[in-house]
Amino acid sequence: MSITRLADRFWDGMTLTYVNHKGIIYPYFAFMITAFLFELFLTVLIGISIYFFYQSGYYPNVLFYIGCCVVFLLLIMTMVTIKSIYLKIKYASNSH
Repeated sequence: MSITRLADRFWDGMTLTYVNHKGIIYPYFAFMITAFLFELFLTVLIGISIYFFYQSGYYPNVLFYIGCCVVFLLLIMTMVTIKSIYLKIKYASNSH
């Protein structure tokens, strides 16, 4: 399986492309919003940590900044997934 096809399968799973049952979509949407709020909390925590690190003269190593980038990438991916699922719910409710 090629990387492109694997990425497409992953994205289809994240956005529930082939799922139309409301019993699955709504709880998954709530879960993604909860994950988004948790990632927002981590982003604020990272910002506060960076502020206090530089105030005290401590400079974290590269792993801290790699972790920051991973959290920001997850935050972006979660936002896009939430938008995709929201549009799916919106268009599904308008079609009935």
